[in-house]
Amino acid sequence: MVGFGKYCRIALIGVGLGMPVDVAAQAKHSSARKGDLLNEESKRSSSLKSELREESSKTFLHKDWQVQSSCEGKASGDKISAAGFGASGWHRTDIPATVVGVLVTDKTYPDPNYGTNLKNLPGIYIADNRVFANVDMPAGSPFACSWWFRTEFTAPADGAGKIEWLHFNGINYRANIWLNGQKIADAKDVAGTYRTFEFNITKFLKRGERNALAVEVFAPGKADLGITWVDWNPTPPDKNMGIWKEVFLTQSGAVTVRNPFVSTKLGSNYKSAALTVAADLQNSSDHAVRGVLRAEIDGIKVGQLVQLGAGETKTVRFSPAKFAALKLTQPHLWWPYTVGEPYLYSAKISFEVAGRVSDSAAISLGIREVTSELTDKGFRLFKINGRKILIRGAAWAPDLLFRWVPGRLDADLSYVRDMGLNTIRLEGRLDREEFYEKTDRLGILVMPGWTCCDAWERWKDWHADQREIAAASLKSQIHILRQHPSVFVWLNGSDGPPPVDVESMYLSILRDLEWPNPALSSASATATTVTGGSGVKMTGPYEYVPPVYWLTDKDAGGAHGYNTETSPGPAIPPRESLERFIPKDHLWPIDEVWNFHAGKERFTTINVFADGLNRRYGRASSLDDFERKAQAVTYDGQRAMFEAYARNKYNSTGVIQWMLNNAWPSLIWHLYDYYMVPAGGYYGTKKACEPVHVQYSYDTNSVAVVNSTYAALAGVKVTAKIYNLDASEKGTKDATLDLAPDSSTTAFELQKVEGLSKTYFLRLQLQDGTGKLVSDNFYWLSTKADVLDWKNKQDTVYTPQAEFGDLTGLATLPEVKLDVTSSSKTEATKNITRVTVKNLDNSIAFMVHLRATRNKGGTDITPIFWEDNYFSLLPGEQRDVTATYPSSALAGDSAVLEVEGFNIAKQTLEADTATGGNQ
Repeated sequence: MVGFGKYCRIALIGVGLGMPVDVAAQAKHSSARKGDLLNEESKRSSSLKSELREESSKTFLHKDWQVQSSCEGKASGDKISAAGFGASGWHRTDIPATVVGVLVTDKTYPDPNYGTNLKNLPGIYIADNRVFANVDMPAGSPFACSWWFRTEFTAPADGAGKIEWLHFNGINYRANIWLNGQKIADAKDVAGTYRTFEFNITKFLKRGERNALAVEVFAPGKADLGITWVDWNPTPPDKNMGIWKEVFLTQSGAVTVRNPFVSTKLGSNYKSAALTVAADLQNSSDHAVRGVLRAEIDGIKVGQLVQLGAGETKTVRFSPAKFAALKLTQPHLWWPYTVGEPYLYSAKISFEVAGRVSDSAAISLGIREVTSELTDKGFRLFKINGRKILIRGAAWAPDLLFRWVPGRLDADLSYVRDMGLNTIRLEGRLDREEFYEKTDRLGILVMPGWTCCDAWERWKDWHADQREIAAASLKSQIHILRQHPSVFVWLNGSDGPPPVDVESMYLSILRDLEWPNPALSSASATATTVTGGSGVKMTGPYEYVPPVYWLTDKDAGGAHGYNTETSPGPAIPPRESLERFIPKDHLWPIDEVWNFHAGKERFTTINVFADGLNRRYGRASSLDDFERKAQAVTYDGQRAMFEAYARNKYNSTGVIQWMLNNAWPSLIWHLYDYYMVPAGGYYGTKKACEPVHVQYSYDTNSVAVVNSTYAALAGVKVTAKIYNLDASEKGTKDATLDLAPDSSTTAFELQKVEGLSKTYFLRLQLQDGTGKLVSDNFYWLSTKADVLDWKNKQDTVYTPQAEFGDLTGLATLPEVKLDVTSSSKTEATKNITRVTVKNLDNSIAFMVHLRATRNKGGTDITPIFWEDNYFSLLPGEQRDVTATYPSSALAGDSAVLEVEGFNIAKQTLEADTATGGNQ
């Protein structure tokens, strides 16, 4: 069996003792003898830029795999890993892939997303009160057997004298690995969902010939540190066993460059930076090697001589104390996109032996500093480059079967930015490195950490193997994460902190690997004897609560402190999305099929949400009635949550919506649905997270303005107007304000208005000093207050209501037909549709919903980015709204516009036509 290389070994931190050489000022930093040697070796090579063209590239092995159960195919590993092995009857796939993912893709199994199909898959385990990760595979499950993944490939013919490396970035959970009839790794060593592995396969690989690779994968057991879906959704019957991340080959000389890292230290005025460049060098030969380690960062070049003993691995650094070129003045800083530019530098690191590049690595880096502190109330506050930042984010879910859909990740991240969120939380399910590379470029903060509710948090049951796997998993992930400026914190636990010995182990690893960011013991408020209070909370709610909750709760999930996971409850996809996963005969009324697509454990129905909807808006009489009310509830709820945390900053320091997206079609916890369709909650969030925003305070009946930029704004005008249900104006008030940077300012309290209808409207507008509209916000309110039943709070789930506001008047709004015109154009790879909507009626057009489809009656065009949606129009009011979407999303079809809303007569028109209203 080949010894492990890069990822699975323990990184050594001994500093390279070779003489430092600053290439830009070589004579200054080296003795004559060593300087001459370096000059001599430099003469044998070309410039660093040219050398790095020799950088080892990755040959991905993602195509043309065959998959079969070991209970079906009885051949041994040496036979299965032989080129030409007869795999007829095996399932065909590309990877990454899980076993159930393979069986669904080739239609051996039906689509598990539709209806209750998942219930009928072989080996399925579904229990509302127990997580599948914590139980054994059911008797007779086909996934109690190991499954073989095999592929054949032709290795590059070149590479004489090179070392060949085989990399696995994610196997769930254990694996025996065979190449060309030889076993190169055993399942007792290859274990751990979040570990990365590297193998020296030089003596087994056949250059220029056909090679066969076979991986025997074993599913995680109940004691293993695998993947759990908790209460988010059901777990697939294979527990996601498979090869779920990249597999690739690389070549190198005798010395490899691994785990490149550039740490940054900013000066006290944030106008200077000192960089430290580091890499792990491993000598795979049986003799000592001497060479030159070089680094280049946007034209800054440094180098030093390094000697490695036979088989030696060590970490070598370029420190700014020894290499003055690494001290920068006026560096470009990396910022989250909401407050600045996420500027990235490029770094290249290579190791030369006798003038030839043995190995090299290229990375991007952001120069920035993340710190955190506890406020005087004990709340965790983060700072980026010395500036406070309110964390406003949502939690990530990959696909249920870990299928990679081209373009999907780009769309997900674009939606995050479109909504104005600045953070994504990863509770386990630590994604492929592409995820972090893209969040770096886009300036989206990432909050990763371990998961809850399975072996990851059953520390008292750990045996030696689990402890070793936990440590190795953390090392693998930190080596990846530490280089990414978007990653700003690490959580050692989720629902609770680890015990002293485990937390101490984790912290030791973070120190050894020079983790540059804060680390928290968990996502909960539970303190530890090692690190004290976390400064964060995980107090819910996760069910529906009325908008007033967020500003009136003082003990649980309200807008105080840093809430690491919370939500105003279910989010019902639009009808067109429901029809894609709920059979027609189950669309209405709500039944067991709906509930199957709710959550697990405490969240097996949407009853709390539906009850709140019925009692505030009036009982839903049909699916369409339920839909229009559900979008209003979700818009209102998401807006209220994000607005409350913004108004209360920095008594509130962060909020993570539970969740951003879903792993499968779901009725709960998302801001856009599984089919990438944004609905009410998406646009309520987008409204609340405007950079400069005017909003209503439910607790004090006042109006506030939140400035989320780091610039002061002088002379802004706030206007509030109150309207009865019949659109008659009942009151108005305005004020002119100066807004401090990163501030929340109360503009005024609203006066009590006589003669209001029980359901009424509030229109808020904010204009800058030139009169330009900056923010516009529209609320539907009731003279009858929502009253929380605080004494009967349901754990962290939700606080029930003692009394419900009366919004039933919305159902009496007269139907309005809008005047609509539309035009479209194509720019490069995107289409832009501009829609003009005018209300010619005497009634308010409530929650106007614009939808673009592929042909008439087709599915939604996604991803799509409307400037605004689910907006309301006063009588005579006109809005111009633009939608942008990839041209490829049309797939050759025509774009059709649908216009509907709470009380809007539905219209359908081509994207370049007009339709008349009530004229």
